[in-house]
Amino acid sequence: MRIAVAAAVAFGAFTATAASASADSRSAAASVSTGAAQEWGGGWNNYGDTSVREKASTGARKVGTLKRGKKIKCWVAGCSGTHNGGTYRCSSSSPKEKDWHAVRWNGKKAWVASRCMEWGRVA
Repeated sequence: MRIAVAAAVAFGAFTATAASASADSRSAAASVSTGAAQEWGGGWNNYGDTSVREKASTGARKVGTLKRGKKIKCWVAGCSGTHNGGTYRCSSSSPKEKDWHAVRWNGKKAWVASRCMEWGRVA
């Protein structure tokens, strides 16, 4: 009889733990997806205006200008890295760079020079 009671208690503890773990994982998944919906990667430039281009090259058509202090969202939520494109300089004294970020400009994919901006989360 003691074995049956012990097994029932152990099984009850197992199902309670499993239910609790399942609830915790659903809660964690909800907070992750909620956070992802509220946060978006993007960039801003506190130094001056930045050209927004059709392709990742200074020779590509300019589709707009991101004014100093304004924010722009990345093409994808996580700002998944840079693209190796045409070379540029952020200023006349800076080294040549060739990393570009894909961004959203008027609902379309466009490109900005990565090293000329700050990157992080934007609202």
